[in-house]
Amino acid sequence: MTASLPASEPEASIDWTGFPGPGSATWTLLGQWRMTLVMPRLLVLQAAHPMVGAGLAKHSTYRTHPWRRVDHTLISLQRFIYAAPDQRHQEVQRILRAHRRIKGTDERGRAYSAEQPEVRAWVLGTVFEAMSSMERLAGRPLSAAQEARLYQEWCATLGAFGLERDLLPPDAAGFWEYFERMQREVLEDNTEVRFLMRDMYRGAATPSQLEWCPPVWALARSSAAMLMPGAVAAQLPRTYRERLHLHVGQADRTLSRTVHHTAHAAMKPLPLRNRYMPIAAAAMTGQVLHEAREVPSSGFRIPGAGLLTRPLGLVAAVASAALRGPERDVRADRLGRFFSQVLDQTGDGRIDAPDLQAMARSLCWQLELSAEQEDKVYAGFTTWWEHMRSTMDTDGDGSISKDEWVTAMLRNCDADPGYVRDGVHHAVRAMFEAVDTDGSGAIERHEYRTVFAGGRVDPGDLDRGFDELDVDKDGTISLTELLDGFTAFFMARQTNVSGTQLLGRA
Repeated sequence: MTASLPASEPEASIDWTGFPGPGSATWTLLGQWRMTLVMPRLLVLQAAHPMVGAGLAKHSTYRTHPWRRVDHTLISLQRFIYAAPDQRHQEVQRILRAHRRIKGTDERGRAYSAEQPEVRAWVLGTVFEAMSSMERLAGRPLSAAQEARLYQEWCATLGAFGLERDLLPPDAAGFWEYFERMQREVLEDNTEVRFLMRDMYRGAATPSQLEWCPPVWALARSSAAMLMPGAVAAQLPRTYRERLHLHVGQADRTLSRTVHHTAHAAMKPLPLRNRYMPIAAAAMTGQVLHEAREVPSSGFRIPGAGLLTRPLGLVAAVASAALRGPERDVRADRLGRFFSQVLDQTGDGRIDAPDLQAMARSLCWQLELSAEQEDKVYAGFTTWWEHMRSTMDTDGDGSISKDEWVTAMLRNCDADPGYVRDGVHHAVRAMFEAVDTDGSGAIERHEYRTVFAGGRVDPGDLDRGFDELDVDKDGTISLTELLDGFTAFFMARQTNVSGTQLLGRA
């Protein structure tokens, strides 16, 4: 039996400007919660492209903040399809701006760029493949006519990104030939693929809902590490699976089939609002989201998408890193945790320019800034990086280890009270101007909550943190107060000094 989709004529109700609309097959499929079940294979197939894999290895934060990355991806997909027309165009521009600085040379000397049209076309094509596979894995494959309609709708999205239509084949039959050829000739086995299939499940961060009982998460994580690699492998296309020399047993196939079939059967009778992700459900029930701030800030409430998964995890981790103990110098502990939880965005144990760019990119993504505003944020973080590199990179390898970071911060802060001001203040100033969304010259409580709120931050802690920074008690945080708070964090020897616990309790 095939899925219940709109009329099968491939040309019906297709918006060739790039945005499939109400009544389309895309609307019916993309926003379902079941899409999360095919996200692992989708990410693997994207990462297997050499250019995508290289970009992930050097620029992505999914190793350290996996929940945030999945959250952002699902929110973006929903906005792109289900938001009001003006918000769809804004989402496209946000995506393009977020990727324009992702370029470089991989470890094999191959140039890569996220702006390469063929790469963008491959990424878009894998989303169509994921929607089709979601139905096939659930035992309800699309008919040829339904698949043709879905493909034509999705190919129209090429135009939204300014891509030529011929970057993907003209019809669904041609796409599957292209997909097979990409598996044989282009996709590869790389470190990012292996991480997504195996290591990610071994070290996933504790979900906020389970922080009260670590043994529960430890058990769940060990179970995921044991079961997920085989289940994901069972979902991968045979040609690529064979290239990776993956053995898939009957137990893996059974697990994958059971999960997809059960999810489909369980969700089918549920109300629409429960079957679809928030933005999709709102649109499909007639709620028009006109303004950016009306769109839910977390379309996929993954456990753990909290404190350090927010774009300004910088400030959040400042709070969590503070250790109580007024009778001893706790700066080394605080700085070490700050390095691991905030600065090392790519999770490789060192910080370099892409780590600081990743911090800027996360901030810009959350606040949906203009191109000019984003440039200022990136400039502030670049200045901070150059300051760190010039004063901390003692071995001259172009990156900074944790030992180099802690040693240099302690030494330089003791020797020069202006050291923090000369470095981090550039990034903090850029952050402040970005967060001050209404241009009032101060951060108000609602702006503070919008950026710093998360699953690991109690609302009461947010208010206490705001009140601590608001030294003059005028109900806002000035630039001077924010800068003083960061200075205290880096320089205070104890934790009972204002600024060492910017979000309330440590």
